Amino acid sequence: MLDKGMYATGSKGDELKSEREDLVAWIRKKGKKSQACIDLADELDNCRPKHRCKSPACPECATAGQRLVAAATRQFLKAQANGDTIVCVTVVPADGIIKPGKLNKADHELAIRRWKEKLGKAGVTWFVGATDLSFNEHKQAKRKPRWSEHFFGITATSDPKKLKQSLKNVFPKTKAIPRPVKVKAWDGNKKALRYILKPNFWRRIANDYAQRHNKKTGTTRLCRATDKQYLKSKQKRELLVHLDNIGIQSRLLMRWCQLVNKKPGGSTIKLCLPK
Repeated sequence: MLDKGMYATGSKGDELKSEREDLVAWIRKKGKKSQACIDLADELDNCRPKHRCKSPACPECATAGQRLVAAATRQFLKAQANGDTIVCVTVVPADGIIKPGKLNKADHELAIRRWKEKLGKAGVTWFVGATDLSFNEHKQAKRKPRWSEHFFGITATSDPKKLKQSLKNVFPKTKAIPRPVKVKAWDGNKKALRYILKPNFWRRIANDYAQRHNKKTGTTRLCRATDKQYLKSKQKRELLVHLDNIGIQSRLLMRWCQLVNKKPGGSTIKLCLPK
């Protein structure tokens, strides 16, 4: 489904092409002792307009996939205006914690199946979403560094508060994840649709003693906060190889929905409710 119409052109296309070329050079330099990295660099280096690699590790193809899913989701949501509230859902499952060096396709696919089943238990009908990864650390070293696989998506509900509580029941909080569920009404902004299959990943550093300034009192207070930074070289190499292994489609987390190629009209999402 990633035809040339999904790929950026003009200055944006040139920017992504340059980013891909820089990434290839970076992988060759930082991953020269890893055959998986060498193979990935070759794959991305051979990505061309008439022969796309379609890897989520490729800046050009990952962005095309993001645009594809965003456009298909927007078209799909236009047909779901039946009185329910369209909401954006973020879930950080406790069983999405992965040790460094342990990212693999089989565990990823099992996690997708578990989370789709839990969405059903929470009363979710259709769900259009995808998985995301961050590398989480703690500034005070209260928790060991680890990958956190989580997901974001969109669904419809007649009662957002009830849905949030149902999701919290099946995705309970832990000491490391005090707020595992967020449910927010969609305001129609395209940004949320692009976020579903976002191509960028980050390192997040938790800090229990961050300082925040109070404008009213002129004083500061201590609070919990998270600082977003770039991934370190070792983390980035592991993530890029993992993304290439699972592919763009495997990142999708859809319940009772299917991304299909509809002609004419391009790609869309088909509702597949059980009879």
